[in-house]
Amino acid sequence: MGKKPSVILVREWEQQLSGSGCCGRLEGDFVVCGEGPVFAERRAVMERMGPVYRAVRERFGDDVELQVIDPRNAGLLITLLVDFWRFRVRPRTALATLFGLPKQGVIVNGELVDKSPYPDSERVLAAVALARALPLEAVR
Repeated sequence: MGKKPSVILVREWEQQLSGSGCCGRLEGDFVVCGEGPVFAERRAVMERMGPVYRAVRERFGDDVELQVIDPRNAGLLITLLVDFWRFRVRPRTALATLFGLPKQGVIVNGELVDKSPYPDSERVLAAVALARALPLEAVR
């Protein structure tokens, strides 16, 4: 079958909300101010990626490399560069991915396929199926 498709779900991790290093992290929503968690809006954004993760994992299992990476993590850049090389992404597409990436998005084989506030699982599944060179119906 060749190379496994690479699926990168870009979303913030709550462990990095307060800044850097091991001494500056706030884990979970245990920080409360007034009526609710301080970072409730971030938690809502993070949870939007859950259905996409589950859909990809359920549909393709271990036939894809599925990663969740914080956009503030330098490892994202390295992972993208590796994918650009590995999947021979055209320079224009690579630049569009690098400069078009918001705080939340989905990248398949080095190409940004969804950067909406509510990522569409079906769009991502179709992109992964295309990356695997299979019709979407064949993997259902």
